[in-house]
Amino acid sequence: MLETVAVFGLGKYQLDGIKQLQQNNFKIIGFDEQKYPYSRKSVDIFYHIPFTNRAKIQNICLKHKVRNLLSFNTEAPLNLISKLNENLNLSGYRNKDIELITDKIKLRNFFKSKMNLEKPKFLSFKNFNEICNKKKLLKFPIVCKPNFGSGSRGVFLAKNFSELEKLFQVNKKFYFTQKILLEEFINSNEYAVEGWIYKKQFIFGCLSKKVRTKPPYLLDKNLIINYQNLRIKNKIINFLNLFVKKSKIDNMPVHFEFFEKKGNIIPVDISLRGAGFGVYSNILSKIVRQSSDKILINLLMNKKIVFNKPNKKIFFLNFFSTENKGLFKGIKNIKKLTSLNTFSELDLYKKKNSKVFPLKKGGDRIGHVLLEGYLNSIIKDIEFVKNNVEAKVINE
Repeated sequence: MLETVAVFGLGKYQLDGIKQLQQNNFKIIGFDEQKYPYSRKSVDIFYHIPFTNRAKIQNICLKHKVRNLLSFNTEAPLNLISKLNENLNLSGYRNKDIELITDKIKLRNFFKSKMNLEKPKFLSFKNFNEICNKKKLLKFPIVCKPNFGSGSRGVFLAKNFSELEKLFQVNKKFYFTQKILLEEFINSNEYAVEGWIYKKQFIFGCLSKKVRTKPPYLLDKNLIINYQNLRIKNKIINFLNLFVKKSKIDNMPVHFEFFEKKGNIIPVDISLRGAGFGVYSNILSKIVRQSSDKILINLLMNKKIVFNKPNKKIFFLNFFSTENKGLFKGIKNIKKLTSLNTFSELDLYKKKNSKVFPLKKGGDRIGHVLLEGYLNSIIKDIEFVKNNVEAKVINE
């Protein structure tokens, strides 16, 4: 009899994980809030149910005798999964761990009290009215974040109180819990690291160096993935091992975003998931020369894992966007781009002649290109893409 698992989130970047389950002969029950998600046909039984309907989902899991609850490269269902694991007495994501990670204010208090971190300086508020009453406490420029949320939704940089007030009203829908985090703006290089917590130790996967878009919205513009910097690598391993020791989190994937300034690690965000846009499933698998999704599955099922040493192949992920509202007409220098020896992937999220808008959230992106190669072969191609490849948009 096949062992039954449930997968929450059936988008494009979850497909590789689902295929890994298929290869290991699991019966897969799939849940998604969308009626026709990308990977719907890859599961054995599909349920279109809001993730807020925990009671109904729990009854379905009991009915099918589900043994493990999984998600791939998304935070959206983790709170649900952790509570179901607790109710159904299953291994995997724990509720106390997810609550710590997803509550940005609680996480920053943890960094300050348990790890003695003084940066970034932050203030938390119950609502915007409280900010208005205490605006003398604020030091600009300042970063505003919803206490709960992912994908940089609702995150913006304000240069003064007037701009803070205006941008908050524009992004108010993302602040559904009311609680607001205001954080010191760190003007420094930003990085991300992928890896795993296994047997109470952090296992390093890869380091990425990030470039963000211009303020006020701080979204990824491009990333050099598997960026080689031994000093930062050693610092981040030490930092995350201390985090593991203090938090007692174990057997989890880790995606950690941070600044490095004057030799110090300054946290931005930490997530118990793999990175999106295929960085975890596809790119990281090539770097460690084994399936990262299989690693995640074995982690959550408490199985033995042997980790390969990462190679030095470099990947460059560049996103396309526009600064003006208009119609999307294609990609500039696309023929030269696709003829590069390091060219790996071009994915356009918008159709030709569709309306596109200035970047405020991830959903406003037009597409991305991925280059792949070793340092001596990829460096010139990276500069070509940065300087010569962009979305063509005409004003309406």
